[in-house]
Amino acid sequence: MNWEAVGAIGELVGAIAVIITLLYVGRQIHEANAQTQAMSRYSLIEALGQINVLVANSKENASVFRRGLQNEELDADESIQFLAMLGQFTNVSSVLFDLHNDGLLPDNQWHLIRNDTISIFSEPGGRKFWNKVGRCTVHADFRDAVDEALASGDRSYKIT
Repeated sequence: MNWEAVGAIGELVGAIAVIITLLYVGRQIHEANAQTQAMSRYSLIEALGQINVLVANSKENASVFRRGLQNEELDADESIQFLAMLGQFTNVSSVLFDLHNDGLLPDNQWHLIRNDTISIFSEPGGRKFWNKVGRCTVHADFRDAVDEALASGDRSYKIT
């Protein structure tokens, strides 16, 4: 065996080592991205859950939410509470819609959010909020998706 053969074998071993290293780094990056995406989804689902907890933990908040959805008379402070509740829900739903469209939120999770969105915005007060405030505060793709869903008549449940 001559020195040229030894050099060629050394280059081959080095190339294989580089390929193995690149594959390992690629896998690590993929796993880190998946973990970051999962944490993002969890944070947004947690934000949505906080809205539910806000309503569920207080009879007063539940009353404001129910009466607001039924489009009953709310005083000035209650109107702000209702606006904040639906505003937060709309913002979180819009981001979850984007994550779903980017392939980062599975269909089964988006289906739940879509059902909640349709159900809330199908109520008289929810529709009023959507038409006067919600549609103006979200991006066109989400606005069009909600409008299309509302026009379809789909509704998984009635809130009030």
